Amino acid sequence: MLNVNFSEPYDNYDNTVTKYDIDVLNNFLEKAKITSSSKILDIGCGTGNYAIEIKKITNCETYGLDISEAVISKALEKDKTVNWILCDALHTPFENNFFDFIYMTDVIHHILNIDKLFIEINRILKNKGKICINTQSHRQIDLRFNSEFFPESAILDKMRYPDVEKIILTAQRYGLSFIKEDIIGQDNEIILDSKYLDSVEKRQYPMFHLISDKCYHYGIAEIRTQLLNGPIIRKTSGTTSIWFTK
Repeated sequence: MLNVNFSEPYDNYDNTVTKYDIDVLNNFLEKAKITSSSKILDIGCGTGNYAIEIKKITNCETYGLDISEAVISKALEKDKTVNWILCDALHTPFENNFFDFIYMTDVIHHILNIDKLFIEINRILKNKGKICINTQSHRQIDLRFNSEFFPESAILDKMRYPDVEKIILTAQRYGLSFIKEDIIGQDNEIILDSKYLDSVEKRQYPMFHLISDKCYHYGIAEIRTQLLNGPIIRKTSGTTSIWFTK
């Protein structure tokens, strides 16, 4: 099993990641048909960026859960209208058939037992409710610009991330019906400059704590070399939103 201390990345969460991906958010709003009477759950909510925005837009009954006390505390500081829950995603305190919509963004690879996850989701999701798992496919992991500079990161993350087919088959095994998968934000041009190098040098993301020192230092050297010729132009790898219903 791969071990890494995620407390430091979590503590710096709001400084190291985009507040939320507007395309992912719009995909949720379009497909889930959230209204003010909906009950929704963000599993692995972090400091609450998506949950807070959905609450603002729809005024629905919004819940966010996370296993980290630090991020739940930060989420509570940011917004007190969302119901923040400190708990394990596999053992939630909710009644059966409680939620209209459940979603996860870049979280499922942190769940050690996705069988138990989908059993619990099936329990707390209403009949005809929807679930969306936003993640990266193994192909998208290979397409990351980070995978070019730090090839070990792709190998390790494909061990951590369940691929899309496994997610679909597991969800179906526990009573959920697959609707579709949406590819979001792929092949957009991105400019890597000194800010990117700075984030790498500070090891601001979990993957930099997983790869070997040899791979890490090789990648930094390659980035520095390429930046001598100006900003590096690459394409975004995107994410995959996998939709199910009960």
